Amino acid sequence: MTHVERTARAATVPLRIAVFSHGTEAPPATRAYREELKLFTAAERLGYDGAWVRQFHFRHDDAPARGGLPSPFVFFAALAERTSTLRLGLGAVTLPHEDPVRVAEDAAVLDAISDGRVELGVANGGGPETLDVFAPGLVGADHDTRRAAFDEQLARLLDALRGASLGTGTARLNPDGSGLLDRIWDATLSAESAAIAARRGHGVLIGTTQTVPAEVTADAYHAALPDGAVPRVALSTAIYPAPDRETALREARAGIEAKYAWGESFLPPATTLAEKAASLNLHYGTADDIAESIASKPYSRYATQLNVQVDDGYSDVGARTDALALFAEQVAPQLGAVLAHEAVTA
Repeated sequence: MTHVERTARAATVPLRIAVFSHGTEAPPATRAYREELKLFTAAERLGYDGAWVRQFHFRHDDAPARGGLPSPFVFFAALAERTSTLRLGLGAVTLPHEDPVRVAEDAAVLDAISDGRVELGVANGGGPETLDVFAPGLVGADHDTRRAAFDEQLARLLDALRGASLGTGTARLNPDGSGLLDRIWDATLSAESAAIAARRGHGVLIGTTQTVPAEVTADAYHAALPDGAVPRVALSTAIYPAPDRETALREARAGIEAKYAWGESFLPPATTLAEKAASLNLHYGTADDIAESIASKPYSRYATQLNVQVDDGYSDVGARTDALALFAEQVAPQLGAVLAHEAVTA
């Protein structure tokens, strides 16, 4: 299949929008979690198809105190009771930190209480500071060793969801989790991992900051997807609306500088604030500016879902909600995205 054919196949799938959060807003956690719940509940009303969260563990003495979401299943149980249609996206559970059977159990329970709304994203990874706690045997391990360990963990998770016998006895997952098998997503940072996800029949989660350009990862996914398979490519899409691009950069400066400093070791070199924003794939300015910016990126043609991020630089949850509203009402139509309530009434 040629590059043109691959992008044409993506275009046949309705483009959806979801909201994505790193769950690292300012503490205390009580406030941060409640604000996230409020934001996601508003997203459902605005027509967003789903809400996705990133799993983060621990605080560190050498870093500013921030919030974090180590237990996304618990958080989503609360969100499930506040919503009725919103997809609940784990983006993603880091398997080296977990027991795969427990992940299967948590996902199956959440799927049951939410009437089948769980989208289960999984990831390989974890830095030394987390592996030292959860998987000390992988600290310092090379790429092949860590990949093999992840593959084994993922196989155990999938077997549990399929209802395979666990252990040496006749124990099987309860409640049934087989419905989740068509809703597995792999978080990827490279073309290699994206191709593996495609061959497994999984969706792929692509972040705003990649070790290779996002379009390279997305193209590798489409190239490896079996004939007849429906692509699922969720692309993180960071936005900052403002009356103009200069105002957006000024208001978002602190968030841009902090995010760029975090990823400077692997991001494209940048000096000016605008260059750093571009390196972070931040789309900013008016609704027209944001739509034009997203549409101009080579990776956008592969997306079947835009995971909209309103994490950095915002004054409060009200401003973040306003940004989501602007995107749903003014940007999404320009991109040809289908809102959740439009899909229901169509």
